[in-house]
Amino acid sequence: EVGRKIRILDVGCGTGAIGIAIAHRYPKQVQVVALDVLPEAVNLSNENACNLLSGLYEDNGDAKEGVGSLYRAILCSAKDFTNDPIKPAVAAAATNNYEMDFDIVVSNPPYIPAKDMQDLSTDVVEYESHGALCGGDDGLNVVRDIVHRLPEWVSPTDADQQSGGEQRHCWMEVDDSHPSMLEQWLAPGSKESTGWGAYH
Repeated sequence: EVGRKIRILDVGCGTGAIGIAIAHRYPKQVQVVALDVLPEAVNLSNENACNLLSGLYEDNGDAKEGVGSLYRAILCSAKDFTNDPIKPAVAAAATNNYEMDFDIVVSNPPYIPAKDMQDLSTDVVEYESHGALCGGDDGLNVVRDIVHRLPEWVSPTDADQQSGGEQRHCWMEVDDSHPSMLEQWLAPGSKESTGWGAYH
């Protein structure tokens, strides 16, 4: 029991399937923020949220406002979803004001290594864009950005720290070759965990 709504970040939301499903299952317990780099994905996921979640608010006034407080998709990449200045020299101009303090991060990012793209079945490639599937040479381009940003996204508040801290989680779908690499990255004392402030 956290005494407040559980805040969930869905990275690479696409149609919104993951985030909307969570919001629909736990409408009184969660608040979902979703990210995608494609405007059509953001528009579609917000439209799907209105269609699938508005029925939860039929007896409570403004359904659109209610859905917006439960699920909201925004146009932004994992790398750019930060309040840290991109360039210190222009800190004043580059400072964003995203609300962080997420309890859970979920993601089905592009994770397929480039060399494996040619082996995908037609029922996959015909319905997904190349950018939604391919994660670069090793499939980890977006995964790296997510892990890099996790300390900022799930940083506990002062109230959490005073009460012993709530557990924060990240769940991602990745390629079969990735778990061992992620374990190495997140091992205490590794170059990545030291530089990023994220560890397993």
